Amino acid sequence: MNFRLFRQNPTDLGLAGVVSMTFVRGNQGSYSAGNLFLFPWLKAKARARKIVWPSVAPTDATQFFQASPMPNNYLPVGDYFCQFVLKAPVSNFIGFELDAAPFEQGRAKLPWVTNVNKLADGKPVGINWTSSNLNRPWFAGNSCIPNTDTCNGLAWRTVIVDGLNQASVGAC
Repeated sequence: MNFRLFRQNPTDLGLAGVVSMTFVRGNQGSYSAGNLFLFPWLKAKARARKIVWPSVAPTDATQFFQASPMPNNYLPVGDYFCQFVLKAPVSNFIGFELDAAPFEQGRAKLPWVTNVNKLADGKPVGINWTSSNLNRPWFAGNSCIPNTDTCNGLAWRTVIVDGLNQASVGAC
């Protein structure tokens, strides 16, 4: 649902992405290992308007509750989502950020970003694989999910892109 909202409003919203690395129990619910969560954050243009966005957060694998998008992306968005929306320990997640606009040519060459030219819905995304607080415990102190086999970073990137492809199918 949040991915569809993101696709419908690409100039207003970005997405925080987190993956639960273990079983997680938070105040809003419990989540098994390997869940991909996508939750919107507001871009500057959207913050200026008073819109009630129909974004949701999970309580478990099948139940959701209404939750307002994060007010900006100046806070660590994955950390914000885990602490203030799920109310779950950040140590159990890895994180990344998603934008509808691919990264420009120079920035696209950086090892911590990836442009996916076409998801299953036929549209591109730009992925920033860094998280200032979530990734370090899982990737040998690195804030970026590595593009190598170190700590299975490349495998996690593949799993996440596969999950984004699945999420985009509903956005067609």
